[in-house]
Amino acid sequence: MAWWETLFDDRYLRLFGPLTSPEATQQQVDGIIAYLRLEPGASILDLACGYGRIAIPLARRGFAVTGLDLSETLLGQARAAASKTGAQATWHRGDMRHIPWTKAFDAVINIFSSFGYFSDEAENRKVLEGVARALKPGGRFLIDVVNRDWRARQDLERHWFEAGDLVVLVDPWFDPVAGRAGETWRWLEGGQWQTMEFDVRLYTATELRHLIEAAGLRWLAVHGGWVEEPFDPHARRIIAVAEKP
Repeated sequence: MAWWETLFDDRYLRLFGPLTSPEATQQQVDGIIAYLRLEPGASILDLACGYGRIAIPLARRGFAVTGLDLSETLLGQARAAASKTGAQATWHRGDMRHIPWTKAFDAVINIFSSFGYFSDEAENRKVLEGVARALKPGGRFLIDVVNRDWRARQDLERHWFEAGDLVVLVDPWFDPVAGRAGETWRWLEGGQWQTMEFDVRLYTATELRHLIEAAGLRWLAVHGGWVEEPFDPHARRIIAVAEKP
């Protein structure tokens, strides 16, 4: 099975959850609202919504949020968290390559490098074509991915981080020909070594713009961070905004 079919389980929640602080989440939510110029009550599709880290705060701000994700584990966490906070949102299990809506949303968001999963580039293009179909005319799309130009300049050093009582060893890699980057995570738990692997296609801003425009969207802007940071080759993230004509 592909890594994206098995990664997003309880282990993901335990290991990835601590990597994003509430302050960072709030900054991202504020940035999404500002960059998309969202009107009160706008309908938003959070594509690859995970456990609702972004979708729930948006719903609590009064937006009509739908979250789509393949992982029933993460969607279960999202439903529980939304119920606990009183947030009203709709959760849908599905594959991002087969977005089931047409002209349904004022905005679509895809963040935290939740794009470029598929080794066949035609499959990644299908995601963007589905985004274009799902947007109403004049609707906007925001995507947040790692900047390939930044990644190519980084040293691929083994490192570790702590997640609760676990110490996770990280082995990163980057293939400049395939344009893919990934990591292998290893940690000792219950007396046994556990392993998690994942990789995504990385894009330059030029490549990403070409894909977005080929899907029928109009490129509007690109940012290097969530607080109006300008984009340049040294920016860690590409945060691009496009519009459906």
